[in-house]
Amino acid sequence: MTMDHVPPRPDTLHPAPPVPAPADAPQRVAALPPATWRWWEAVGIYLLAFLLAGFATVPVILAIDSEDLATMVASFVAAIVLFGAIVIWLRRVHPGWRAIIGTRMLSGKEVALVVGSGVLLYLGVVFVVGSVLYTIISAVSGEPVKTPEQVPQGLSAAGIAVTVVYGLIIAPIGEEFFFRGVLFRSIRDRHGFWLGALGSGLAFGLIHYIPGPALNAILLMSVMVFTGMGLAWIYERRGTIVAPMLAHMTFNVIGLALIYSLR
Repeated sequence: MTMDHVPPRPDTLHPAPPVPAPADAPQRVAALPPATWRWWEAVGIYLLAFLLAGFATVPVILAIDSEDLATMVASFVAAIVLFGAIVIWLRRVHPGWRAIIGTRMLSGKEVALVVGSGVLLYLGVVFVVGSVLYTIISAVSGEPVKTPEQVPQGLSAAGIAVTVVYGLIIAPIGEEFFFRGVLFRSIRDRHGFWLGALGSGLAFGLIHYIPGPALNAILLMSVMVFTGMGLAWIYERRGTIVAPMLAHMTFNVIGLALIYSLR
């Protein structure tokens, strides 16, 4: 006698088949393969790529007369060189990097959620956290503090175009690729989310140093530390590097819109 269907038994000899997750269910970072690189390896490669990018910008700086325009174009070139060098390293040494970082495209619902997260991140970090940090730094130092300008004034139309493309596309893609996809993952997969978010956030803050009064630079870098941690949380929730890239783009759209509207 045969039976077409054997019901699940409590002794798990015939376990019930797993219920598949909905097609649009988010896949978190925890579901991705663990990073095969260490944080010190990632930082070392970044520093080498940074030096290479510095050499690549020399011809740009020499060829453009306007100092502000030269700076923006050089930043554009440096970001591309950095990104390319890190991708080459991953392809040669860590061939499974795509699956590890996660490059899944977002669904329409996820896009809306991530854009909304980027807006909330800007409001929370810039206006709330930034105000608290401003108050603390001013009270401790007893000196006036202000956020340094990240976009030069008096740029030509070409300079503004370069700034917009860099701020809305190049910087979000390149910075998220390394600081969240590479550095955050190298720490998070071995030591947990919070240490990964803090470590990558601190590094993210350091690259936003702008020469000038020390207290102003500290204020900006501190705000960027919290921004980086927020972007790490968005990445953690969505399990694809596309999510923090889109949130970072949204963050920069608001920032650039406010900068140019208030000038």
